[in-house]
Amino acid sequence: MKDLNLGMFKPYDIRTKIEKLSDENLSRLSESVALYYKNTLSADSVVLCRDARLYAPKVVESLKNALTRAGIRVLLNPLPISTCQFYYSCMENPTSGGIMVTASHNPGSYIGLKLMAPGLFPLAMGCGPEGGITKIKEIYLSEEKLKEGKKGSTEIINYLKEYIAYSMKLAGVEDGSLKGMKILLEFLSGSAGTEIAMAFEKAGAEIEARNIVPNGLFPGGDPNPIIESSIAPARKKMREGDYDIGFCFDGDGDRLDLMYSDGKQIVPGLNMALIAPRLLELYGGEKKDFYADVKAIPISLLEMAKSGAKIHIIRNGHSFIKAKLRENCDKGYFASEEESAHYYMNFPYDIDDHSKGYAAVENTLFFALVTAKAYKDNPDEYKRIHELEGSLFREREWPLMCEAAPEKMPEIMDRVEKRMGELGATIIKTMDDTSDLDATLMRFNLPVSFDISTDLNGKIWAQVAQRISRSEDAMCRWEVVSNSKEECDRLNGEVKNITDEYVKAGLAKY
Repeated sequence: MKDLNLGMFKPYDIRTKIEKLSDENLSRLSESVALYYKNTLSADSVVLCRDARLYAPKVVESLKNALTRAGIRVLLNPLPISTCQFYYSCMENPTSGGIMVTASHNPGSYIGLKLMAPGLFPLAMGCGPEGGITKIKEIYLSEEKLKEGKKGSTEIINYLKEYIAYSMKLAGVEDGSLKGMKILLEFLSGSAGTEIAMAFEKAGAEIEARNIVPNGLFPGGDPNPIIESSIAPARKKMREGDYDIGFCFDGDGDRLDLMYSDGKQIVPGLNMALIAPRLLELYGGEKKDFYADVKAIPISLLEMAKSGAKIHIIRNGHSFIKAKLRENCDKGYFASEEESAHYYMNFPYDIDDHSKGYAAVENTLFFALVTAKAYKDNPDEYKRIHELEGSLFREREWPLMCEAAPEKMPEIMDRVEKRMGELGATIIKTMDDTSDLDATLMRFNLPVSFDISTDLNGKIWAQVAQRISRSEDAMCRWEVVSNSKEECDRLNGEVKNITDEYVKAGLAKY
């Protein structure tokens, strides 16, 4: 039986190694996507964009051909752009569907699709009309073919200038207003360089842009800001230079990793807490509810609460978070973050008239600009949270790969949860609305929820976050954070005591 590469249908997008996407499977996938947009979504037009990956042009051509054969008008930007500029392109065409050809932070050997229904509704496995990606997979397996009929058309689009103008205005950053700031930008050869650099130059900042030319070979390493070997040169540059702050972006530009002047990261949750006043101001006090990543460190939650926001823990997953923000927009939810350096918000279609509605998407250009402005207005606050973060001890999320025995993953995680419970942890497995957290949060000497009255002074606390990765195959992940090195090491050691057994037995590997 031929390999249909069914593993490419992921929970939140479609993603695969290039070698597994044969010409036949690519054609079959393109037809399945086109059939879904035509028959299930009744889309008469689709925004189609791509990042800098070497295989992206071939996938774009295949999708364009299939969509036009289905009678759909394709709004095509053939140049490499960020996923965030793609979302803005969809905001300019809200009745159209959207397809972004990208594999985000994965190595250059990967390719994939991020999918949007008309109205900027995210499509994922089980999310979207008739199950979203679940339905596309069903069509893919059925071998249903496009029927020849009236062909669609192709229109070239480019919203670079509009995207920059929108992001600067929303961030409250005027031409020349960042003059005096010196900022390092690391693009890791991804596709966000043009839009980010142009905006910061327009804002008057002195910038140094590293790896700004899009290059799908990714010569500096995998385009992932959390891979130390990829961003070590940027960290070194920060330490040796006199930059105020630095930003690192991933392959498709939807991650925003903030570096302090010493090259160390300021975690997204803490940065979000400092820019929250500007975000809350945008909504005139009408929206105050905030979704925090399940892995957000406790001091981030406390700092966010001090801004006046109401904190709610949310499960990981780009499509899930966007869907939740969209679903609860009218209930007062305004933004979210993930510790993998993703920032989300309900962005107004019209900055001057919010009655026209919101789109729950990502825009790292906006968040980079509003962060730079917050730093320029109050650098002492960034110094304070940098020192606060430096007082913590953290084992950043580490993986256990279980490809040899994926059926063992639930057993491993159940054992870790049981052990943490024996040690006195409060176990959290659901969101506020009782939906599944798709992870387990184990807290020691910490409350279930945080508000402005929460006091952590004088307490030794710790948090262990555990989950199954939804973007990699057969992988469990853990992260431990505490205000005590001994406690952090002890709890991380407890997890390792369990996982070591499976590694030694040849059932898993680090």
